Amino acid sequence: MSGSAVTAIPVQPGTESRGGIVSWGRPPADLHWWAGALLSVGCTVAVCLALGRDSLALAARSAPVDPAFWLAFVACYLISPICEFTIFRRLWKLPPLGLAALVRKQVTNELVFGYSGEAQFYLWARRHAKLSTSPFGAVKDVAMLSAIAGNLATLVLMAVNWPIVAPFVVGPLGRTFAISAGLIASASMTMFLLRRRLFSLPAKDLWTITAVHAARIAGSLLLLGMLWHLLLPELRLDGLLVLATLRLMLSRLPFLPAKEVVFAGLVAALLGRGAAVVPAIALIGSLVIATHVVVAICSAAAALAKKVAEA
Repeated sequence: MSGSAVTAIPVQPGTESRGGIVSWGRPPADLHWWAGALLSVGCTVAVCLALGRDSLALAARSAPVDPAFWLAFVACYLISPICEFTIFRRLWKLPPLGLAALVRKQVTNELVFGYSGEAQFYLWARRHAKLSTSPFGAVKDVAMLSAIAGNLATLVLMAVNWPIVAPFVVGPLGRTFAISAGLIASASMTMFLLRRRLFSLPAKDLWTITAVHAARIAGSLLLLGMLWHLLLPELRLDGLLVLATLRLMLSRLPFLPAKEVVFAGLVAALLGRGAAVVPAIALIGSLVIATHVVVAICSAAAALAKKVAEA
């Protein structure tokens, strides 16, 4: 109708106008940042709750001065993110900054609940990895192969240590041991049978990732055993193997936060709080959690400072 006025509808940022129809475009980048920030804050809170005053006092009071212990501790703490950085560097040409993101992923997985770190890393990768496709498939495949490798390593150690632990795993504990073994085996078998539907990466990449995960697990156990041996030189090899088996079994529980603290409690329950190995495990657990605290706080502070600088 002539003479009528047409009022233009302003298009807000983050929307597109096509043929007079306003449609929403991609979510703003800030949404990804805030989602990652919330995970970081949740991680920091969980870490602080898990640490507690007693653990901090224990770590400060009993920390050894042997340089070999601290070298092994740093290597044990960083071996997982370094191995995953090797994987994603091969898949994505991941920049060196990705190593810091993978350290944060480890903290979130260990102190909040399993695989929450994968969500945090996925959000980071979408913003920083500069990929032409979504990183979801690769993150999913790497996480599932890590679970399969960990499950197989746990089953092998359980079988190797069965003659040692059989006299102790009777009654309810024996049933728990058998149920754990069954669940671990069935989960791995299910993922193997559905591998064509579950995995999205080429077979060559999947085998390479599995090999890196196997090396990571072996290296982690060797370094952890070295830490225990440096604190308790009298601890025999069979005792180290039993402890490694229990630690791996706990690592297979995805929704269990503060696994180091739970591990120390489990050993104390099985062996008694007077056992010499209990303080050593509690010390290492406290040091790991304290390191998580430092990483989480530094990460949150760095992210906030960067956000303020960009504003």
